[in-house]
Formats: sequence, structure tokens, C-alpha cells
Amino acid sequence: MSNTGSKPATQDAIQQALLEQMICSPCISVCVVDQPTGYCKGCWRTMDEIAEWPRMMRQQRIEVLERLAERRGASSLTDRGRGPMLAAD
Repeated sequence: MSNTGSKPATQDAIQQALLEQMICSPCISVCVVDQPTGYCKGCWRTMDEIAEWPRMMRQQRIEVLERLAERRGASSLTDRGRGPMLAAD
């Protein structure tokens, strides 16, 4: 039996896993938690969001990025909005 151009199932699974991980972390290496809000002052994530990020799938990461945009008053995912919370320091 010949394979008619389709990839083996394991290769498809590997490819899917790689695609799921393509959204990079929003971390900007300013890792300080703002006590009143509980958000990181650099990336606006909660400690739970930071801890779970490596295990999140693509859609979960998009949902977090959407929440971050809302938190920083941005009009879109690529809009920086208020940016990092460094002015309050």
C-alpha cells in the first residue's frame, strides 16, 4: 500500500502541536506584580496566566492576549494601549 501524498498521522500531530505553540509570550522582562491589580507591570498578565502560558494552546493564548488588550485600554491586539505600568513607579 502506498501513501498518496498525505503525511503520516504522527507527523500531522507534531505539525499541529508546533502550530499551537506559535504565539509568543507577551513578557517584556519587567516582571513585577502590581499589588492593587494583581497584574504584571510589564505584560499585564495575572500570575495564573503567566504560570499557565507554557501549557496553553493557541486559542487560549489568543483569549489571554485579548484580555491583556482590554486591561491596557488598547483598541486591538497590536495596539499597545497604555503600555507597561511603569509610570506609576
